[in-house]
Amino acid sequence: MSPVSDATADVDASLAHLQDVLTRISDADLHLATPGGGWTVAQVVSHISVSALVWLGNMERLRRDPDLRFFFREEVGHDALGYPPPSVDLAVRRVDSTRSTLALCLPVTQEVAGRSVEIPDLGTMTVAEWTPLIVGHLQSHVAQAEDILRSRDAHPDGA
Repeated sequence: MSPVSDATADVDASLAHLQDVLTRISDADLHLATPGGGWTVAQVVSHISVSALVWLGNMERLRRDPDLRFFFREEVGHDALGYPPPSVDLAVRRVDSTRSTLALCLPVTQEVAGRSVEIPDLGTMTVAEWTPLIVGHLQSHVAQAEDILRSRDAHPDGA
């Protein structure tokens, strides 16, 4: 086996074990954190899922961009407390990376665009129907960032 195959088998065994544990706890238990605080079990499960999806997204980025040689911490699903705070330069580069990823990976085939997917609590629609909503979500956060700067009189364009 290869290191990737070994790692895939190892994580599958770990996730199978976690899945078994989860089937035997209550909803209340799912929302427990350690007595000192920190993440809940639900947040850890969410982080595992998002981290896996982000890594798979990175694999797609590598397939489409032969010049890609750098990932930000968040692009591997992890930005731990205690890391130095990001600089404006890193923020600019992070947004540039996001733009590049969307440009390379968001265009999908007609087959994928026509596929229906369910997002629990939101509904079932095709990828073509979901995409404007997902992109709109990103755009709303752009507006949110600008509103934060305006609220602190720090927006370079003023009010």
